[in-house]
Amino acid sequence: MATLDNYKALREEIDAATIKLWDEHHNNMACKKGCDKCCLNFDVFPIEFDYIKQQVEENYPEVLNQSLSPDSFGEEDKCLFLKDHQCSIYTARPIICRTHGYPLLYMNEAGDQWELSHCELNFTQVDEDYFNEDNCYAQDTFNSRLFMMNKEYIKTAHPDKGEFDLIPLADLLKR
Repeated sequence: MATLDNYKALREEIDAATIKLWDEHHNNMACKKGCDKCCLNFDVFPIEFDYIKQQVEENYPEVLNQSLSPDSFGEEDKCLFLKDHQCSIYTARPIICRTHGYPLLYMNEAGDQWELSHCELNFTQVDEDYFNEDNCYAQDTFNSRLFMMNKEYIKTAHPDKGEFDLIPLADLLKR
């Protein structure tokens, strides 16, 4: 059975991969504290939601007590955890937030060609020949593992959820 510890291990592996990518690409990346272009209201798998909830309760209890007006939810699609252009739950943030901006390789819908994605603010001084499988994040590999881990996890932790069901991260703030 998949557990929150499995998710934590996957996240640590992803963090190690992004550190390696940062070491290689930091000169071509505009990502820095205060940049919030990619900070949106994301939905996550139940396994990720539960782990983040646990981490926020332990490490950021003040965030859960913030007062929000009813119209705060969905405002410009900005993440509700963004405060003064910084993530208020940074160490607990979802995988998508940990990898955004880096060069990501994923298989196209036809399944016959790798596609490259990265933040439009990054890599402005290089062409696509700069990228290869060794200096990019293998998004599909990690996402497939997360999907399978979640599929197993919801059998016991969220039997009411289907394998494609997501939970809005903003639901952490609902009481």
